[in-house]
Amino acid sequence: MESFFTELKRRNVLRLAATYALVAWILIEAGSVLLPTFGVPGWFFRVYVLIIMGGFVVSLILAWVFEVTPDGVKLDSEIDHSKQVPRKRGRWNAIIIALLVLALGVSITLNVTGVRDRDVPEELIAATDTPSVAVLPFSNRSPDPDNRFFADGIHDDLLTRLADIESLRVISRTSVNEYRDTTKNLRDIGTELDVTTIVEGAVQRSGNQVRITVQLIDAATDKHLWADSYDRELTTQNLFAIQSEISTQIATALQAALTPEEEMRLAVIPTNSIEALSYYTAGRNNLYLRRFDTLQEARRQFSQAIEIDPDYAQAYAGLAETLLVTLTNHRSIDASEAYDLASAAIDKALELDDQLADAHAVHGLLKYSQWLSTRVGNGNVEAAKSFERAIRLNPNLSNAYVWFSSLRDSEGDYDTAVELLNKAMRVDPLHRIPYVNLPGFYVMQGRPEKALHLLVKAMDIFPDWAMPYQYMSNQLLGLGRLDEAVAWSYLAQTLTDDPLTKFGVMGAFVEFGALERIREFGRQFPVDHPMYRMGDAYLRFTDSDYSGAIVALEDLELSTEIEASFAYPLMSMSALMMRDYDKAEQYLLTANPLLTSDTAAGVDRKNFRSAILLAYTYQQTGDTRRAERLLAKAERVISQMHRIGDGGYGIGDVNILALRGRNDAALDALREAIDEGFVSLLSFDMWTLDQNPMIDALREDERFKAMKLELDRKIEVMRDNVKRAEESDDWSELLNRVRGDELIASLHLRIANR
Repeated sequence: MESFFTELKRRNVLRLAATYALVAWILIEAGSVLLPTFGVPGWFFRVYVLIIMGGFVVSLILAWVFEVTPDGVKLDSEIDHSKQVPRKRGRWNAIIIALLVLALGVSITLNVTGVRDRDVPEELIAATDTPSVAVLPFSNRSPDPDNRFFADGIHDDLLTRLADIESLRVISRTSVNEYRDTTKNLRDIGTELDVTTIVEGAVQRSGNQVRITVQLIDAATDKHLWADSYDRELTTQNLFAIQSEISTQIATALQAALTPEEEMRLAVIPTNSIEALSYYTAGRNNLYLRRFDTLQEARRQFSQAIEIDPDYAQAYAGLAETLLVTLTNHRSIDASEAYDLASAAIDKALELDDQLADAHAVHGLLKYSQWLSTRVGNGNVEAAKSFERAIRLNPNLSNAYVWFSSLRDSEGDYDTAVELLNKAMRVDPLHRIPYVNLPGFYVMQGRPEKALHLLVKAMDIFPDWAMPYQYMSNQLLGLGRLDEAVAWSYLAQTLTDDPLTKFGVMGAFVEFGALERIREFGRQFPVDHPMYRMGDAYLRFTDSDYSGAIVALEDLELSTEIEASFAYPLMSMSALMMRDYDKAEQYLLTANPLLTSDTAAGVDRKNFRSAILLAYTYQQTGDTRRAERLLAKAERVISQMHRIGDGGYGIGDVNILALRGRNDAALDALREAIDEGFVSLLSFDMWTLDQNPMIDALREDERFKAMKLELDRKIEVMRDNVKRAEESDDWSELLNRVRGDELIASLHLRIANR
């Protein structure tokens, strides 16, 4: 063994091995940093490492067989070693060993300590040189204006194909559609969307011929990076082949590497029917608007596309999404019907194309919505897996981030929910939903003014979208600004046909004593609307017909969380007002099975009010031990929340203290609530301060009477403000309290002309 080692040293094999190892380490470390920078896929780096390792084996063989001499490279067997003079290499060997030790130390630092894998701050990720592109809506150069849907279909398909490329950041359709027929210059658009390049295109259709022209432009300089035109016979094969070619050309121009899987996705032909494509595109456009009427039209258009091409996976996914959005946003479809139809559609979409990111995202939305209604089972886990799969397939799919955020919010993981919404806005800066969901998180953080500011920004960007106005109304109700809430609700009503829009401020009219206004709302509400019975029950409750309210609700199939979160509290409150504590307990535990848990996790932000009601129920039946346990859990939850604003705890602490018999502390807490802006219990619960039986022990206290009179006077002032605005048809004074600019002048005219 010693002679073999000596021979290795003589033939310089060990020295070459050490030198090669040092050089190989440098090459591998450099490759691990530089190759991803240029968008090189992971498989290329693995091949790169294997080649370097293979070279190591080859170099050892060559060092053993050959030797470098003054007369050139010779086979070791041809050399007379007895005549060779040994060369001193101690210094070089020491240097090589020192460098190897240094390299080893760096490797340990980077890999063992985890420095290499440490998370990079999101703001730094956003600043990297990832190629980014916005594909603006294609212009229709055909004389027939109906061909716009054809041009939109080509645009939508190209955008989808580019979004599937992981090494590109592609702005989603919801944002780029805001620039249809825009007069803005490309530099401004690039700045607003935070992209480096922009794609413009035009489509001209004539008979069975089509011409598509496309150009890729540097957003900062207006310089054309690439352009081409395509004249083909109008067939679906030609159409989608052009899209695949354009996508590849753009990726090449942006030096974005394509994986074999992405190349396969680019070659997919989603439908064999031009007519089906046009219906699908029109459906996507209507779905994007999210209005009650446009969702009905989108459902019809997706169904028509499926009828023409029963193998159109994207159309099935679009239909499923439309059904779920209609249920969630407008409650204008029965929940069980929506789930059944959406489930069948999404199953078919995934059967036809299990690589369709949209289908996996909608599948996640379906599973999440079903789980949300009961919170029983592992539907949330299934939903998370579907969202993660969708994002892996298409990291530019903003809906997947938005819906995933809602899931994490429901699970109480608020930090992740906010992070996902910010990612959605990164790939889709003009996506509507983050603008109305993020304000709720800001209120939870105790920053209501920031929430209102973001809603105002949403109105500036989407002036004809009702939801920001409705959310503004909800936030103002929670802040005790009832008159302003009514003004913004009226403004929202001018932008949508959804009858539920009026329901949000019914609590304000109860406080104003305008019960006839509530009855009028009930008479005008469509009898065939799925929420009609709930509205009828609420009207009965406000009229103190508690048994009638229960009868109106108890035979309903409550299959969504929104329905359950409205119906069960109303039923339990009605039972409590009737002193039927057995029924109250039944309703509360049916809606909140976790309240039977002995763990602290049994009470959370979603059910703490029900926990307090159940504690009151137990007190009335003499079970003080269980009552106190629930109150303690609810108190811990409240301590982590903010009082005022939509989603606040209102006077939950007052209820808890009063139930514990700590009347002085309860009155102190009520004083604190009023000083913070509390005005109406109806902004948080379904009954008024006068109805709430949990604070009955406080009512005869002079401090309570004084504070109640103070609240009544505030409400009277706000009632007069609303009455004055209604009589004059001028709501500008109330609207201007949130935003004092010229836009208000045009906004309040909508109310006057409604």
